[in-house]
Amino acid sequence: MNKKVKFDRGEMKERIVHIYVSADTLRDGETSTKREETADTAPNNGPGDQHSDNRAIKDSEDKRNNLSQSCSLYKTNTTAERDQLQTRYNNLTEERDQLQTRYNNLTKEKGHIQAKLYVIEQHCQEGWRYFDSSLYFLSSEKKTWKESRQDCLDRGADLVIINSKEEQTFLFNLHLRAWIGLTDSVTEGTWKWVDGTSLTTGYWRGGQPDDNGQEDCAEIYYGQDDPVQTWNDDNCLKYHDWICEKVV
Repeated sequence: MNKKVKFDRGEMKERIVHIYVSADTLRDGETSTKREETADTAPNNGPGDQHSDNRAIKDSEDKRNNLSQSCSLYKTNTTAERDQLQTRYNNLTEERDQLQTRYNNLTKEKGHIQAKLYVIEQHCQEGWRYFDSSLYFLSSEKKTWKESRQDCLDRGADLVIINSKEEQTFLFNLHLRAWIGLTDSVTEGTWKWVDGTSLTTGYWRGGQPDDNGQEDCAEIYYGQDDPVQTWNDDNCLKYHDWICEKVV
């Protein structure tokens, strides 16, 4: 240690010794401190240290086992959630397909309705009448039953087939005496419609049909009070108005 100090000559020896002693003492203190630090940090392989090592190993194994269990549980939960999502996806896909099918059907139905409305509009402009999904043409002249039917066929229709009481009432209110599409000309007494189906419900006038003189064709005869008792059989060669029907 170098230090400039002012002092008297008589004190020089004592002060120099004191400084050197202090330096040695300082070095001895540092050496002692280093030895203590070395002793504190040196490994200790005694019984206590072995117990600590075993404890650390066990803790490490426990942590590894806990981590493994956590991973297994996570994997199980993830698989269950994935299956639920897949099921939901399948259900939504099926529902989407059903909605698509319904949409397609509605689109087709819309097209049919539009086409039907167009046909109705065109025919109504030509004088046809509309009732319950059918168009009806009323003649303005008189012809035989066979000629009347041919006129209907030429119009893309046929003589009217009456399928219900409501339709019968509708035709009655037209106030016509006209041929309808019913005849027993093939087999006497077996009345059939022009489409080949047999008559099941008739709206005959009282005492009809009576087949009075080759009366093999049917007409609707306005003039009766009861709208469901207006049919009459007549000779097919007579001239009457007629009613054509076209199903839309």
